[in-house]
Amino acid sequence: MSTSMKRNRLAILLVSVFFVLTNWSAFAKKAEPELVKQEEGYYYGYGKGATAAEAEFAGKRDLVESALTAALRSVNPKAPRVQVSDASVKARITDIKPYSQSKKNEPPAVTYRMKIVDWDKKEKLYTDALRADLSARLATSKSKKNPADKLSGAVAILEKLVDEGETELLSAVPDGTELLSRRAEALCTDVTKNLGFTFSVKDGIVNASTKFSIKVADTSGNAAGGLPVTVTWEAADLPTDAGEVADVRTLIKADALGTISVAFPADENFRNRAVTLTVQTALAKSVPSSAVLKKLDTQTIADAHYVRFDDINAAFPSVVVPEGEFNAGAVPQDTRAQKKEAAHTVSTVSYAIDVTPVTNARYAAFLHTTRAESAPDYFDNPDYNQGKQPVVAVSYSDAEAYAAWLSEQTGFTYRLPTEEEWEKAARAGADIIYPWGDENPTDGKRANYKGNGKFTKTSPVGSFENGNNAWGLVDMSGNVAEWTSSSHGIEGETNLRTVKGGSWMDGPTELRISNYRNINSQNGYADVGFRLVKDVSE
Repeated sequence: MSTSMKRNRLAILLVSVFFVLTNWSAFAKKAEPELVKQEEGYYYGYGKGATAAEAEFAGKRDLVESALTAALRSVNPKAPRVQVSDASVKARITDIKPYSQSKKNEPPAVTYRMKIVDWDKKEKLYTDALRADLSARLATSKSKKNPADKLSGAVAILEKLVDEGETELLSAVPDGTELLSRRAEALCTDVTKNLGFTFSVKDGIVNASTKFSIKVADTSGNAAGGLPVTVTWEAADLPTDAGEVADVRTLIKADALGTISVAFPADENFRNRAVTLTVQTALAKSVPSSAVLKKLDTQTIADAHYVRFDDINAAFPSVVVPEGEFNAGAVPQDTRAQKKEAAHTVSTVSYAIDVTPVTNARYAAFLHTTRAESAPDYFDNPDYNQGKQPVVAVSYSDAEAYAAWLSEQTGFTYRLPTEEEWEKAARAGADIIYPWGDENPTDGKRANYKGNGKFTKTSPVGSFENGNNAWGLVDMSGNVAEWTSSSHGIEGETNLRTVKGGSWMDGPTELRISNYRNINSQNGYADVGFRLVKDVSE
């Protein structure tokens, strides 16, 4: 016991008397008849069970826990009742006989009592030996080179202190005030603050053949071989076109080299969506009652952000547009064309263009793997943030950033189309007013436009199959207008960029292929999205 505890002997006595009286009162209500009359200067233990042996052991446990609780509450009156392991009870109570017990024809019940002064003598011998053993183990743990060995030694000491009910009682030195548990926790703190996890695969797109591993070592390069960690796969809270999926959590130990091998979850709903791989120490698994270890586990968290596409071409489908000339601008039969849409001939190289506008799900993968600090407006609005809806409220530079990311991840060169490239793809080799032909969008409801009668916001891409063009491109007109890299009719530097295709906020006239409008590229709009083109080699 520490000096402060000795000075509080009177407090212990008073607490113990109160404790045993209240504890016995609860016991007596359940066990009849009352077995003993309480006396001051003693610790009592009461037990009952299905057998005499069970009752005796329960009584011994109650005696040990009552004595330890009285000691703890002498310095912390609000402390919870101390609990100890079976092994601790057996080690502490070896030669005591029942003070009172039930008769043979009554349910087994037993009472033990021990003078407080006798308990203190025995407990001092017991805790002195315990302190010496644990202090030596702590010193050995500190001397280890492997960080995991340091931690496992310290955690084992904390676990032992819990079993013995001494976490908040056993001082680091005889009659000292510092607890031994605090020294063990301090070692854990010192080691974990220098630990680091290194992922073999950096943030980005992965596929079925990607092999994942994590290295754990301290800042001096010492591998934490054998370190227990918790590895978790979880779906990011972002728009997706995949199904619901539960987290996959695994408790694993690093190998001798500090390597943690990780498998991607088998559930297909983890594919084609933004996911996070998280790793952290699992120290509190051994000592769940330790708030310090729980905090350290949280502080060691490291993560990687991925999206898995097993077929990159299926994930980002495109159509190759052949090189050559085509007629841009208004077609002769378009009576609603304006002078600014004058017909002209344009020649392009071959390129591939996305089949659909970029969806929220694909844009979410970009935001997640680049750890973007902000998301577009409407990304938290359920009317606009469904996985298969086109992303909106992205500025021109946002779209360019997405293209740069996708280029880096795939090895292809992605970019925004020019106005002419967009028109050529929309016409699919024909001189037509709309992507599907010359028929008005109202004929058969071919697009998502203002007043279409089906949607009053953006629609999932491909919702109007009879609005697809001859090359299979969807939503080239309606749903969202799309950024191009052009600034129609403007020379010199400008913030204006041309958008094409019309949107869910426009009427049928604005959905014509030759129609365009110039808007501020620095802003995002609720009806403007984008699709990309990919450079191809002939």
